This record gives sequence, structure tokens and C-alpha cells, in this order.
Amino acid sequence: MKNQKKFLKNSYVLVLDVGTTGIKAFVFDEQCQVKAKAYKKISKNRPRKGWVEQDPREILRVSRFVLRRAIKDSRVDPKQILGMGITNQREATVVWNRKTGKPVYPVIGWEDDRTRAFCTKLKKSHGRSIRERTGLTVDPYFSASKVRWILQNVSKKDLAFGTLDSWLIWNLCEDHPHVIDETNASRTLLFDIRKRKWSDELLELFEVPKDILPQVLPSRAFFGKMRKEVLGFGCWVLAVCGDQQASAYAAIRSQPASRKNITKITYGTGVFVVQTIRNFILSSDFFTTLVPTRKGVGFALEGKIEKSGEKVTSLLSSPNKLRAYLRSLALDVDRLIKKLPTRPNELVVDGGSARDGIVTLIQQEVSHIPVFQQTNYDGTALGTALLVWDSIDKKPKKV
Repeated sequence: MKNQKKFLKNSYVLVLDVGTTGIKAFVFDEQCQVKAKAYKKISKNRPRKGWVEQDPREILRVSRFVLRRAIKDSRVDPKQILGMGITNQREATVVWNRKTGKPVYPVIGWEDDRTRAFCTKLKKSHGRSIRERTGLTVDPYFSASKVRWILQNVSKKDLAFGTLDSWLIWNLCEDHPHVIDETNASRTLLFDIRKRKWSDELLELFEVPKDILPQVLPSRAFFGKMRKEVLGFGCWVLAVCGDQQASAYAAIRSQPASRKNITKITYGTGVFVVQTIRNFILSSDFFTTLVPTRKGVGFALEGKIEKSGEKVTSLLSSPNKLRAYLRSLALDVDRLIKKLPTRPNELVVDGGSARDGIVTLIQQEVSHIPVFQQTNYDGTALGTALLVWDSIDKKPKKV
């Protein structure tokens, strides 16, 4: 990683964006413009009511495919690719056997509700103390109860747990690194976000053994080196970040460094509102989580609105209905904005539903706040690309 700055011109970075319904790969240039993009859908299974599962092997296979396709379409010399980043759907949970490398159960998706009864009971007895450590409520949305359920239903020998970034890095990189970044760890309900380490107390509550956990690294770090046979050349993974935090980082980097509170909105599969904050606080209307910052890591409040990008797609042929739906969405966003501790000076927006600019105009009209739209609506990928470039520029310490 020495003397990288002199090579920035005509250089590129890779980004793998692992979503809920599909996986994208990007080649970004040094100006963070997209040189090439590849996409492929992935399947989702609902074996029972409230259950949502995905095949970890399919996620791995499709990830390899889109990475290779993006590189091929970019026509970039592999020697010009300086590093890679991964961003992913967050709370999805996978457990695999360390010796065989095989998953012991399908990925349990963030939408899965099978552990509702357990979470309701635990919330009554320990909800406050868990929230003070994690910034999150006890909910099947997060990873911890999913891990517990898997451990109760499979053999407990030689297991490894991770979110999808952990699973991909373990499989794609040399020597099988078992790692996770801080932003993904902060969404597990097992990580103390103030101490920035796994919590023994939370592990005991959720009955999760410590030896199955990945090592936690900053979002900018050396996570591993891609095996040569994956892409045809070796490539360092220099950044990993949960999707909404990556989008928040893109918003942070688009604003003056002096601005303390950045507010971004992603209009995607769901609608997410995230505002950076100076210190750890709890709010009844938001989760408190970690986000990468220019200087390292900081706190943010995150709220989600259960409105679907799939609904927007279904209304594209009905302009009047689409506009009405987007306005209802903007009103919901505005109600959440009004609950933020700091009124935003500006909103930074991204996401597939914002690509044509209509929802941006409606949001500005509804909220009476200036709205800045990212030039690349794939804000999660853009933020990850920026993290990679910042890793190259600052040469993060090898862990």
C-alpha cells in the first residue's frame, strides 16, 4: 500500500453492494464516477408465515458473478484497481461450519419474525439495559435472536457467525478472515456501541458463545485480500460498511467538514432517515447506531418508514397515483424529521425511488428544507467507494 497517491490518476476501486433483492457490483474512478455496474437478482424464500430466508451459497455465487461482470464491462486493467469495499443488508444472519465452510442453515433475513415471542419476553425483563448498551430495541429485526434460534436447531460444533459481509470475506479472501465492521456489529444486539466491543452480558442474555463471533474492525481497515482465483487477480478489501451507514458516509462527505449534524434520507426498499449526532443519546423514535466519519466512527439516529420501493415500481405507469404515493411517503418522512433532535439545514437524499428527482421536489415542498440529491442514487455504493478511497489515501493501520 506504499506510495498510492501517485497512482490515483486513472485508478479505480471495486464496490460490492449486497442488497435484499439483488446484488450489485461497481467500478468507480478516482472522481467516484461509475465506470461500470452489474446487477443480478437473488431469491428470497418464505418457508412459513413470518419466516424469510435466503441461500448463502447463492449470495456468494452471485457476488462473484457481478464482480467479474463489472470488471469485464469496465475494460479496466486489473493493475489499475487499488482496492475494494463491501456494503450489505445488515441484520441478515448466517452461521457456517469453520472446518467445512458450509452454512449450517439458510440466511435468516432482517424481515424474519420467527423470534417475536422470545424478543417480547426479553424486552420486558431487560429491554432498558440492552437499549443503553446497543442503542436498539429488543426486536427480531436484529441479529442476536436469529443466532440464538439457529444455535438451538443445529449442532453447535465448530461454528462461525456473521452478517453477510463476514460470510463473503471468509469465503472470498485468503486464509478465511473471520471479521465484521463496527457498523454491522452495531446492528446485532450483541455489541456495546459505547465501549465498541462485544458485550459479555448481552452474549449471556442471548445464549451466544463468544468463540463464534467475528473480530470487529473499523469500517476503514485491511479486512483481507481477495483470492486470485475469485477475480483473476488479488485485491485488498479496504472498507466494509452496513448499507444505511455507507449512505450516511456519502452524505457526510458531500457536506462541509465543519457541519456537525448531517441528515440523509434513502428512498429504497424501505425509507431510512439518518442524522449524525455528537454524543450517544437514546430517542423513543429512533435507533442509535454507529456510522463512519471523516475521523473514525461516530453516532447517529436512524428511523425507518415501512414503505416499499416495489410499490413505486408498480406505479410507474400511473403518474397520478405515483405522485400521490410519493407525497404520502414525503409526509411520513417529514413527521419523522420533526422528531429529530436537530432541525436539518439540508437533506441529502439517495435511493432508487429518488433517481428521477420527483420525490426530492415533493420532499422539499413538504418539509420546507433545502434538499440535495446525490449525483449517484446508489448512495450505499457511493459511500463505500469513498471509504475505500479514503482508506487508500490515509493508509489505515493493518490489523
